[in-house]
Amino acid sequence: MKLSLVAAGAIAALALCAARPLAAQQFLDAGSFLLERAGAEAGRVEFAIRPSPGRQGVPGVLLVATARLRGREIQHALELIDNVPVSFQQTETAGGRVARRVSAQLAGTRFSVRIASSDGESAREFPVRPPVALLGEEDYAGFYYVPRAAQGEQTGLTVVRASDARPVAATVEGMGNDSVTIGATSFSARKYALRLADGDERLFWVTETGDLLRVVVPATGMVATRTEAPRH
Repeated sequence: MKLSLVAAGAIAALALCAARPLAAQQFLDAGSFLLERAGAEAGRVEFAIRPSPGRQGVPGVLLVATARLRGREIQHALELIDNVPVSFQQTETAGGRVARRVSAQLAGTRFSVRIASSDGESAREFPVRPPVALLGEEDYAGFYYVPRAAQGEQTGLTVVRASDARPVAATVEGMGNDSVTIGATSFSARKYALRLADGDERLFWVTETGDLLRVVVPATGMVATRTEAPRH
């Protein structure tokens, strides 16, 4: 399965992140997350967010990320226009070989996805009810663009996960003010809970200026925390 031009450009841009100084690039944000489970390091995620040309004169945003976990590497590329996800790509490699690719497009309320793996290739299309969040496997940077609720309130949304590529009804609840410690510094943050109808739950913390600080997956014990202070 061929990657779209957007995804190919996104992956190329991520490769450039490591080769060029951040000051020379027009990133909205960039950095890394440390992944921990039971207090032990489980992997790392590098991410970058930059403006994209968008479509029909409407500018967009491109988020690219690479998660590395014990012999696995998963690349994500998410394009959004006006904070609405319009395309998503995920490529998972293991042992130096591509194990699985997911390519998705959202046009209006129609969601289409193609999945290629060693078991073959499949495609499906279905309607979704906005707002929509697309989440890849081991995708933590993607929580930057999960819709948020006002503190003490809930908002409904549809979540499509790359693991099963099916729409799931969900809610996001504002859990109030909290703090996240990065290094020796404590940062004020707002805590949110994403709860899916099938029982999946994720917690995430965002600064008042919109920087993602931490994501926790209670079911697996995975904790993803930024390794450096937020940019804003």
